[in-house]
Amino acid sequence: MPTPSRRPRTTAGGFVSGPLVGLGVAALLAACAQPAATGPGRPTQTVGPMRSVSAQPVAADGALECPATITDREGMTVPERPQGVDGNARLLPDREPDSLVVCSYPVLDMMNGSLTAPFRLKTRRVLSGGGRSEVVELLTWAPLDNLRSKACTAIGGDETVHLIGSRYRDAIVWVAAKADPNGCSKATNGDFVSSAAVGSLLDAIVDNRRDPAPTAACTGWGLGRLGDHLSLAPEGDPRVTVCRIRADGTEQPTRLSTGQSREVVAALRRLAVGVSDSGCSNTGDDHSRAFRLVLDYADGPAVWVNVSPTCAPQAFSSGLAADDAGSVIDLVEQWSPPIPGPDPDQPVSSDGSSGSRGSSGSGSITGSAGSGAPGGPGTPVPPVAPRNQNPYPPDVTVTTVP
Repeated sequence: MPTPSRRPRTTAGGFVSGPLVGLGVAALLAACAQPAATGPGRPTQTVGPMRSVSAQPVAADGALECPATITDREGMTVPERPQGVDGNARLLPDREPDSLVVCSYPVLDMMNGSLTAPFRLKTRRVLSGGGRSEVVELLTWAPLDNLRSKACTAIGGDETVHLIGSRYRDAIVWVAAKADPNGCSKATNGDFVSSAAVGSLLDAIVDNRRDPAPTAACTGWGLGRLGDHLSLAPEGDPRVTVCRIRADGTEQPTRLSTGQSREVVAALRRLAVGVSDSGCSNTGDDHSRAFRLVLDYADGPAVWVNVSPTCAPQAFSSGLAADDAGSVIDLVEQWSPPIPGPDPDQPVSSDGSSGSRGSSGSGSITGSAGSGAPGGPGTPVPPVAPRNQNPYPPDVTVTTVP
C-alpha cells in the first residue's frame, strides 16, 4: 500500500508547516514560525457500530453504482456509512475489496465559472490491480484527524469531490474526499475522519499522473500514519534514519542499526506529548542540533518526526508534539553528532553566499523536497508498499458521464 515512497509520507509529519508542503530538515525553521503544538483536546478513537449490509445499487461490472449527483461541496458526506465493518477503525479495511469504484464530481471549475449544487457525476472509474491496491493503501493508513486547524495556502484551482465505493463479500464502505489545489480537505467514511489530503492524491493515482518517488532517505513527504495520534512512534518496529543538513545545504542521512532504532523508538514513546500543530516556535538562534527522524516501517507509510532543542515544542510529527525531547536529542547525538554552523569569519563569495550553511546551522532548512499540493507539478506521489506485487500504473475502467 502506499509507502508514499515508504518514506515520503510527510506533510506535516516530516518537516512541514502545512498540509501541502513536505520540507527537508531545513524546513524546521519555517515550521518554527508556527505556534506551539501541545495542549489538550487529543482525539479519541472509538469502536463503531457493526451495521448490517444492506442492498446497494451495483453496476454490470460488479462495482457499486455512483450517485448521479451530490450536494455537499466539502466532500464530507457519504452515500451510506460503513456496513459489515467497524468504520471507526480506519477509512478502509486493511484488505483488498472485491471491487473499488471512484466517482468524481467537480464542485469548482476555474475555467467555466462557479458550480452550484447539485453537483453532477463526471466520471466513474473502476480500479483493479495496482491502482486499486494503491488507493486501498492510501486510505487504510490515513491518520485520524487530530482536531487541529490546518495551516493552508490559498491557491485558486479546480476542486473535485471523490466518492470511493469499496465492495467486499461481507461489507460495503464508502469514503468521501475532496481534491483541492491546497491539499487542505479532509476525508471520511461517515464514522472515521482523517485530516490527510487523500483527495488530491486520488486525482494523481486515477489519472496516472505520478512523478517518480524520491529515492534518497531524507527526501520526500507524506500524509501521516494511522496511529500517529497515539504516539510519536506508532505501533510497529521501524528502522530509523537521522537527517541533518550539511554545510553545502544537502541532507546527511545516518541509518541507525536495528538496535539503535529500537532505542530511539522507545525514547520517543516515553515522551510526554500533546496534540501537534505541525510546527514550532523559534526559541533560539543556534539550530545546529536540529534534525529529522524518518521511521520506516515494513508495512505502510513512514513517520517523520522533527526535533530541535531551540524550538517549542522540541519534537513534533503530523499527529503529536513534545515540549521536552532532551532524552531523544541526547540519544541520537551518540550516533549522529550535530554538524557545526558556519565560521562567522568565513569570507563571503561573489554570489553572496558564505560557502557554508546559513547562521541557523544544520537545522535551518529553507528548501522543500517536493512542494506544492499533493500530485502537483514537482511533487512526488508516494508509491505503494507492495502487498503481492510491485507498484505499477493502475488498471482503470473509466466511464465519462455526458
